[in-house]
Amino acid sequence: MLTKPSIVLMLLLFTVSYIYAAGSKINEDFTLVKALCDDMEQLAKQGDKEGFLELANSALNLSEALRRDNSMAIDRFRPKIRAAKKAGKEGDFTKAINFLEEAKPLMKSATTSWDGGS
Repeated sequence: MLTKPSIVLMLLLFTVSYIYAAGSKINEDFTLVKALCDDMEQLAKQGDKEGFLELANSALNLSEALRRDNSMAIDRFRPKIRAAKKAGKEGDFTKAINFLEEAKPLMKSATTSWDGGS
């Protein structure tokens, strides 16, 4: 049977862990997605449709896996990669490169501005 001090201690530790988690920095690293986009751009310049689409699928799958962390940045650049894939599938590599160029600046970690309440 739990005593009153042990219950208070457990609640205190539980509360402290939530406070620590709320104040920790978001660790977003999009270097792999950015590298895939750089490679996609090179393949688009060469006109390699199959390689471009393969890397586009890889970039989209990777960004979907990273999305589980509820990143706001992914929701900004993922549609651009999807549009680049669609343009590449149609063979319009100029348009695909433009979409990739638009996506790259969006691959920055979002700054958190937690003010402690609503």
